[in-house]
Amino acid sequence: MKRTLYALTAAIAMIGALCPLSSCDSVIYDDEGDCSVRYHVPFTFTRNILNSDAFATQVTSVTLYVFDKEGHLVLTKSESGSRLAAPGYRMDVDLAPGTYDMLAWCTGTSPVADPTAFVIGTGSAPAAYSATLPLKGEAGAEYCNQDITPLYHGWITDVVCGSDDYSDVDLPAIDLTKDTHLINVILYNRDGREMVPSDFSIRITADNSHLDYLNNPVGTAAFDYRPWSLNSLQTSAGGADDNSRAGETVTGYTGLMAELTTGRLMADRRPRLTVTRTDDGVDVISLDLISTFIAVKSHYDAQYSDQDYLDRMDRYSLIFVMSDDLSWYTADGININGWTIVPPQDMPL
Repeated sequence: MKRTLYALTAAIAMIGALCPLSSCDSVIYDDEGDCSVRYHVPFTFTRNILNSDAFATQVTSVTLYVFDKEGHLVLTKSESGSRLAAPGYRMDVDLAPGTYDMLAWCTGTSPVADPTAFVIGTGSAPAAYSATLPLKGEAGAEYCNQDITPLYHGWITDVVCGSDDYSDVDLPAIDLTKDTHLINVILYNRDGREMVPSDFSIRITADNSHLDYLNNPVGTAAFDYRPWSLNSLQTSAGGADDNSRAGETVTGYTGLMAELTTGRLMADRRPRLTVTRTDDGVDVISLDLISTFIAVKSHYDAQYSDQDYLDRMDRYSLIFVMSDDLSWYTADGININGWTIVPPQDMPL
């Protein structure tokens, strides 16, 4: 009996040596129940012009890609639905101890029934997970004439999951950047002549249909964003109607409103807005959009860099007053998001 007891004790000791208990499973934690490691990745969206977390109200789908430090994909996980609408959303992930890089592509919801969407690549390394906007038309004459499902990007590196972690562990938060922008172009006629959609061709020419995994536009092939909505506007002589923005002095004008959605706007690229009068093919408006948008940056917060401001502002409204010959009445300048400016002579047009 003594020999049997001795052998049993030795066997237990050997098993303990080969399989040491983690600190979570030691007797110190016996009264805490199951304390196996549960990692959580918080998501936020604070890079907006209000500088407040709008994740719960704007993001409806999340896909997370986790890579080890050798660049190999070790985990992909997607979530959507009501969980994301609750404040403080965190994604639960099952990861072994190690150091990781994390990429997130997330989406929102379009207000229209037939939007297009960026397509995310697949593969085993981060570079494979780029985002590409499907285009219509032939090479050299490609275009997008649909609303684009809101796209958000996040990337963090050197996320450590420790070997001595236990219970619930919050990893560093992924703060998202919004990559899609709604641009309204409004043309009002100061002389009251009725304008119809066929009077003008409106487009934004850009080269940002492909974003790499770091969220940088790559490639230089130009294409056109065209309106996915183009409607006539009318104001009565007695006052502004429902189509008018607060503070606009457009009583008695007629006009058009075009709605276009673009991909990420970059301070070092030059997308151009062009409005062409269709009866004679004359470009009555041709503007460098980046310089135009940056012109009102100081009205929001001058502390932002140009790129940070462009990323934070996801809606732009450009209002132009037209003469009776359907030319831009430049003396009235441009109303940009409620601020009126007269373009200076050195502003790229």
